[in-house]
Amino acid sequence: MMMLHLRHWPLVLAMASCLLFTAATSATPATPATPATSAPPATSTATSSLSSIPGKYQALGAAHHQAKKLKIGDVNASSSDANKPVFRQNPIKNWFGAFNRNNSPAAQNQTSPTCSCRCGERNDESRIVGGTTTGVSEYPWMARLSYFNRFYCGGTLINDRYVLTAAHCVKGFMWFMIKVTFGEHDRCNDKERPETRFVLRAFSQKFSFSNFDNDIALLRLNDRVPITSFIRPICLPRVEQRQDLFVGTKAIATGWGTLKEDGKPSCLLQEVEVPVLDNDECVAQTNYTQKMITKNMMCSGYPGVGGRDSCQGDSGGPLVRLRPDDKRFEQIGIVSWGNGCARPNYPGVYTRVTKYLDWIVENSRDGCFCDEDY
Repeated sequence: MMMLHLRHWPLVLAMASCLLFTAATSATPATPATPATSAPPATSTATSSLSSIPGKYQALGAAHHQAKKLKIGDVNASSSDANKPVFRQNPIKNWFGAFNRNNSPAAQNQTSPTCSCRCGERNDESRIVGGTTTGVSEYPWMARLSYFNRFYCGGTLINDRYVLTAAHCVKGFMWFMIKVTFGEHDRCNDKERPETRFVLRAFSQKFSFSNFDNDIALLRLNDRVPITSFIRPICLPRVEQRQDLFVGTKAIATGWGTLKEDGKPSCLLQEVEVPVLDNDECVAQTNYTQKMITKNMMCSGYPGVGGRDSCQGDSGGPLVRLRPDDKRFEQIGIVSWGNGCARPNYPGVYTRVTKYLDWIVENSRDGCFCDEDY
């Protein structure tokens, strides 16, 4: 009988996990979403049908909290997705790194270094947002998450080593099999070779699918991401803004999700502009209840009107706003959940980033943040 030495257990466990996933694909958690608009998806057609995907608009339990991510087990992503090179790094090396928690100093024990770069600067600032295709590299902090080479969620680069996303995009997943792609616009373009990394660790708060509270997670990448004009981190809200509710702010959500309920995920990165609502106003003017909208969440959309929203496949992606003083973008929300897509009485619900600023910084200290004064 062939035997493996005990020191090879991480490889055995990784291989076993892959086999278990293949055998239990139908049990994979539901997946995220993309900006939905009333406009027809003329410029964003995916090659496969996602009609069987339980998106955010299909109830997840009695509370009707519906994730905006795609269900990987049923997603037959575009053929171009399937033909893309999956591993640019050695996957065995990544698996070992995923299990070895001593491969780098703990983030909590390090100071936060700064890099000579500018966060939150969008390329092509003259574009008009609101349910349209973005310009190429317009949002350089945008990240795409794939699981076994199938797109399912979005994320945001916050420094050269960490990505901010939703907890429901990693809970129940073998996170060391999550591939993160940067500098991408057309995810279906086989000719492009975007920057890719894999996840070494995933940090999250106390999250539960029963109420979607604390829907936030940090992904530590297996290697640093080069900061270029095409790949650039988003700014985080300043410390003095931690009590700011951003009510009335015209925020922008971006993602490759579906453009309508029961639709297909977009090949091209989409953007939609939605105003931030006061939580009490959100409850009073929509069909959400007080218990469903916690202080860690924010609603953004058009009560009584609808028509613009994030949707299935956009989960984990950013909700950003333009700072009035320095004209940089900062992330104020994370695409989390909602009832349907762009329905009049159900605006999108986002994780409120300002509630977790200390936690984010504390758990990503070994990443290099852009110098705000640069």
